[in-house]
Amino acid sequence: MDDQNKNLILATVLSFLVIIGWYTFFPPPEPVPTDETVATEAAAVGDTALAPVAAGDTAAAATQVEEPEAPQAPRVSIDTPRVSGSISLQGGRIDDLSLKDYRVSIEDDAEIVKMLSPVGEENSYYALYGWAPSAGLTISDVPGANTIWSAPTEATLTPETPVTLIWDNGKGLTFNRTIAVDENYMFSITQSVQNSGSDTVSLAPYGTLARHGLPSDLKNFFILHEGVVGMADGELNETKYGNMEDYDVDPRDGSFTEVTQVTQDGWIGFTDHFWMSTLIPDAGQSFRSVAKFDENRGIYQTNAVLPTMTVAAGDTVEVTTQLFAGAKEWATIGAYEKAGVSGFIDSIDWGWFFFLTKPIFWLLHNLNQLVGNMGWSIIGLTLIIKAILFPLAYKSYVS
Repeated sequence: MDDQNKNLILATVLSFLVIIGWYTFFPPPEPVPTDETVATEAAAVGDTALAPVAAGDTAAAATQVEEPEAPQAPRVSIDTPRVSGSISLQGGRIDDLSLKDYRVSIEDDAEIVKMLSPVGEENSYYALYGWAPSAGLTISDVPGANTIWSAPTEATLTPETPVTLIWDNGKGLTFNRTIAVDENYMFSITQSVQNSGSDTVSLAPYGTLARHGLPSDLKNFFILHEGVVGMADGELNETKYGNMEDYDVDPRDGSFTEVTQVTQDGWIGFTDHFWMSTLIPDAGQSFRSVAKFDENRGIYQTNAVLPTMTVAAGDTVEVTTQLFAGAKEWATIGAYEKAGVSGFIDSIDWGWFFFLTKPIFWLLHNLNQLVGNMGWSIIGLTLIIKAILFPLAYKSYVS
């Protein structure tokens, strides 16, 4: 066999390998199901995310509230330097949030990015808080997804003015939920319950993030993580939306569910290409980190379920958690990590070569802060990397 035939066979084999490799690492995107059917079915059953179950509580095994949807629940406005939107008093949902600094395209008249949206809209996506009943309580005794809260007239949530929601169950328990927000993307939710009855009760506070259907701008790029992201005692956990079907089935509600017991520090939520929402218990707080997928209703969900709390007659208990909902800005997320959110900078997908991309990005960011122009910063970064690698490059040239 002459050299030309050998080269032809080699070229053919390499071509097949390239084609096979391309379809392996860059598979065609799967069709994205529409959210219209999902939203309609969810509204018919009261559209509520699956309520978490308190440990050891059989009464809370009813994981879905079947109350009808309130068509026009009152709302509390949100207005900060970087976000705008509103909170629905039905369930106290944070379900309307837009990012003032970002637009959906580079056009001057493009709409600003909508981060969260209420049920009934395309790609419904919201945060919900509540209490899972335990000893001495039933599901109707605690606020849930469709509870109508009361709030001060014309209240507006701003960095300077927190908003407190109130609900009385009529049986001796008064629930308060105080929502505060900073100048960026971090909400603080303080839940409390006052027991003015004569019996001791037990209940577990929880936070939920739920999204109906897949994101409309899903990239499906193999090196980019989109889906569940969480930190559990220093270990980062990532699950793509499509892989949530690999979870074990929870016999109580038939959903695909994964539960992780966090003993000290952690958080859980959803991450997209540019945006993220995350439930963050206080540092040092143990909790159950739950990710689940309800295939029948097409709802993706994460829960942070805190330990059951006992409230004696005449006592009040209180717990504070945080909610991040916004853009994955390196400096902003890094500041939250320094403030106590363990491992939060790793919510950004640094890729396989994170040990290189993280320091390189740090250098590029600081050059841009110094120069004030990203183009010149990239040129400066290139020169610095060239200078660092010059000894190796020189030896390579010599050899």
